Amino acid sequence: MRLTVWDPFRDAAALQRTMNSLFRDFSVRSGACYPPVELVDKGDSLLVKAEISGVNKDEIELTVLGKTLTIAGEKKLPAEEGVNYIRHERPHGKFRRLVNMPYSVENDKISASYKDGILTITLPKAEEAKPRQITVE
Repeated sequence: MRLTVWDPFRDAAALQRTMNSLFRDFSVRSGACYPPVELVDKGDSLLVKAEISGVNKDEIELTVLGKTLTIAGEKKLPAEEGVNYIRHERPHGKFRRLVNMPYSVENDKISASYKDGILTITLPKAEEAKPRQITVE
């Protein structure tokens, strides 16, 4: 008969992995990362593309505070009488997505456009965030 020493930390780590897996699966299924975004460094600016099809552009709320961009709105289900969904996987309801930017931006020069369900936000970098060429003397 072999005796093993009980290691509470090993058991706690296994429980932590199980809980992380459970919450990761829940967040993917519940649309917790909605809308999906891309953040691209374009040199002098940052480009954020968010996929939010089915949302009226007048109902999209964009705010920038420090280095955080907030995209908020509501994706509404069409009002259809007598519809009996067998499967309904497209996310709907209110959403709020925070995008942490690696650089400071010039708030007064931000622009946004919305076409074919893609929201494109251009955030010009602040002067202190732009690379500078330094001359060695």
